[in-house]
Amino acid sequence: MKKIKIQSILTAVAGLFLATSCSSSFLDTEPTDAVSSDQVAVAGNAERLFNGAWYNLFEYGTTYANIGYRALQCQDDMMASDVVSRPKYGFNSSYQFNDVAIPSDGRTSFAWYLIYKTIDNCNTAISIKGDSEELRQAQGQALALRAFCYLHLVQHYQFTYLKDKDAPCVPIYTEPTTSGTKPKGKSTVAQVYQQIFDDLNLAQDYLTNYVRKGDGQKFKPNTDVVNGLMARAYLLTGQWGEAAKAAEAARKGYSLMTTTAEYEGFNNISNKEWIWGSPQTLSQSDASYNFYYLDATYVGAYSSFMADPHLMDTFVKGDIRLPLFQWMREGYLGYKKFHMRSDDTADLVLMRSAEMYLIEAEAKVRDGVALDQAVAPLNTLRTARGVGNYDVTGKTKEQVIDEILMERRRELWGEGFGITDVLRNQKAVERMALSEDMQKTEVDCWQEGGSFAKRNPLGHWFLNFPDGKAFSANSSYYLYAIPEKEINANPNL
Repeated sequence: MKKIKIQSILTAVAGLFLATSCSSSFLDTEPTDAVSSDQVAVAGNAERLFNGAWYNLFEYGTTYANIGYRALQCQDDMMASDVVSRPKYGFNSSYQFNDVAIPSDGRTSFAWYLIYKTIDNCNTAISIKGDSEELRQAQGQALALRAFCYLHLVQHYQFTYLKDKDAPCVPIYTEPTTSGTKPKGKSTVAQVYQQIFDDLNLAQDYLTNYVRKGDGQKFKPNTDVVNGLMARAYLLTGQWGEAAKAAEAARKGYSLMTTTAEYEGFNNISNKEWIWGSPQTLSQSDASYNFYYLDATYVGAYSSFMADPHLMDTFVKGDIRLPLFQWMREGYLGYKKFHMRSDDTADLVLMRSAEMYLIEAEAKVRDGVALDQAVAPLNTLRTARGVGNYDVTGKTKEQVIDEILMERRRELWGEGFGITDVLRNQKAVERMALSEDMQKTEVDCWQEGGSFAKRNPLGHWFLNFPDGKAFSANSSYYLYAIPEKEINANPNL
């Protein structure tokens, strides 16, 4: 197993320390979260600062299970309905809602400071003065990344916009922080979304002429990425027509996979569906470590993420994704969607055209478009996956939306949309253990909860909140808490 670099956790939203720099290389350009004070205004440093922000977002870590943004994606799926925790390493506490909702928990602090440190680095890049095309493009990328970070925060620290847009959420910082920066109080959900849209609109303008140089540059936002982020934000705020248009614009030029062989892996940024992702190299591959929790086939992997057998039952014969399910020796259902490469690295996906087809279809149905027309994007995706069109004959609008949301669960499994889809749709997490009759038709299941010889029901084994109450909609257990030490340090919270 490769060694990883674990950095000490930040104790506050870190400012830009002007006297230091980062010596390791990041892809084609040296990253940094700090430049010397006499070079802050140099236009080329905006790109270095963006690269440093990106590096921080994916490589900063506090434990083996807390490495970069990929860890938060894993956690979000583990908290939802379709991942069964194999009680071994890593995210078992997330499966039991026993970490990020607790202000004093280490993962709570990791989640908060990972995002705000990235925002601070983006703020520094955006603050550089000048008007060259090179500077504007680098700042456009920083604006898109900052919007992505605030989109993460607004979905995790308060309930959905459509429930209460005026609810207090998180602080907004748009300038680099220093030791003299006055800590801010919470902005409302609506104010955070306004900042997101402001950033994305400006990023769209700055990136109009930007063209990425090959798949290795897919970590750099372009107008496709900006449109994809717009589509997500419009969907979350109920702007259905705009969501559909933005999703359609984002997916153009990114064709869908049509074979099991194409779909298997999810470790290569050159995948034709990937709009945005993080390439991993041998020298900078800490974030790849998260694949040890997901890879159901890799010898020596933790394989903590198993698929709920009930999810497998929703796939139909002929689906190119169905052959990727396999029973493991302990009786868990693995999903071979994710693989480590032979060198223990794996590129990480943030946005695919498949998601955009699903957003477009959902938005059109919610917007009142005729159902047979609205599901056209859904049917394009279904056809690529080998299952044919979804027949809307006799279906209600609500039934069609439910089917699209179910398709999101099948298609986006393991990519970090689990708990945020539960929150935005104001639903409850759904978990069931397999019945005794169903167990008899499957392999023996030996869960590792406490005793290796303890027999437990196959499938989900944690079926209530920690207080014993049933899963419910709009529960605070689904939300991230603000870290205790941040509350203690910031009286304005």
